[in-house]
Amino acid sequence: MRYSNMTLSYIWHNFLKSMGIMFLPALLLGILLNPLSIVEIIVSIGKKQGTYNSFLDIYKKINGYTGAWRFVIIIIAIVISILCLSLLSGLIRQKMRYGLDNRGKWSMLGSHLNDNFLPVLKFLLLLFVSLEVLAILLSTFLYTTIKLFNNALPMCLILAFIFILVELLFLSASLLTVPNMTMKGYGLFKAFGNSVYSLSAKVFKVFGSILWIMILMSVPMIILILFPFKGSNYLLELFSFLFYWMIASYISVLVYVVYFDVEELEREDLKL
Repeated sequence: MRYSNMTLSYIWHNFLKSMGIMFLPALLLGILLNPLSIVEIIVSIGKKQGTYNSFLDIYKKINGYTGAWRFVIIIIAIVISILCLSLLSGLIRQKMRYGLDNRGKWSMLGSHLNDNFLPVLKFLLLLFVSLEVLAILLSTFLYTTIKLFNNALPMCLILAFIFILVELLFLSASLLTVPNMTMKGYGLFKAFGNSVYSLSAKVFKVFGSILWIMILMSVPMIILILFPFKGSNYLLELFSFLFYWMIASYISVLVYVVYFDVEELEREDLKL
């Protein structure tokens, strides 16, 4: 829990900058995308509602692709998220490395965007590709399971659990990719490889630091999906927003908390 405690401590002392920056993109994503769509699929399979009768039905539900306009709006929300994450990454790096913030130095915001936009974009594209590969594989296995087994629920639960853990493990191992690009000047694949290598002994500590916050933020949504009621869809959107807001801010800080620890760098913000 050391990494988690250090991350939450940073957020507590820098709340407006660590959380405030991600408010708008998290709000948009919360309205547009349910991060636990896989749970809705599993519940539907368990109730034998016959909602997902094809690979494409499952795949579209996992990704939230329900129409052309919705897809365009999701892309816009993702672009806004990348801009905000780039700015947040720059602010966190500056604060931890130099103990400085941007009060009275608005010109630095453009510098943060310039320095961090491409690294953040490249890393998110890498995550997107990994998510799409897993979405395709998971959709294929779920569809096959539904067709092969009369009671597909147990196997579908196991498959969903395994795929979620694999993606979280991938995220944990690749966590230092962005700071390796911004602070060491590495290209994407060298930065990713260095992240995997440098975290080889600590990857499960990082994994645990991400897993518990994911579970905590997911519990209210799981309850609403399992026990829906009139108007629960609005509550689900609210908790989806809170999920994206907390997870995006938390992981953005965790990245540099872990990086400074692994590289044995002094954090100047702790001296203030």
